[in-house]
Amino acid sequence: MLQDKDELLQALITEYAQMYMKLAVSIGVPYDDVEDIVMEAFWSFYRADYIGKLENEKAIKAMLARIVENKCIDYFRREKRSIGPNEDEDVSELDYIADHTKYDPLQAVISRESCGQIYEVLDGLKKPWKDVTVMYFIQELTTEEISKRLEITNDVCRSRISRARKYLKEKLQSCIDKDHL
Repeated sequence: MLQDKDELLQALITEYAQMYMKLAVSIGVPYDDVEDIVMEAFWSFYRADYIGKLENEKAIKAMLARIVENKCIDYFRREKRSIGPNEDEDVSELDYIADHTKYDPLQAVISRESCGQIYEVLDGLKKPWKDVTVMYFIQELTTEEISKRLEITNDVCRSRISRARKYLKEKLQSCIDKDHL
């Protein structure tokens, strides 16, 4: 059975790798990284044992396409994190938010004034919530990375993020409501 799965995976790679590489390029991944991303996607597909779970070719192709898209998103998150401030640099969260908009077209709409309002709301957070919020939402670290840095459990980290998210949603909604009056 294992040999059959390996052979099926090899057949899928042979048949569809070029198509998924084109998909990754169309999403915007640099050509040098495309092959790595597609192979990671096939490996994830194999490890998740989708080969035995999906019946038809259409479902397999759709699942692989989704995995490739997710791998591309992961790639861009890693790249975005690498252009952020180093821990040694003294960069305020406000400066990081404002600079961050250069790299994310969807965030380019946020003005410096809006960043100031967001920073004021962030400043109102309890210290443990603020630390986690800045690391998770602004620096885009994973909960595992945050847990290690703050020396807390992953469950505590996720709980703080959840509470901070609820607080931010409530406070930022009132800012949005004020702006629309």
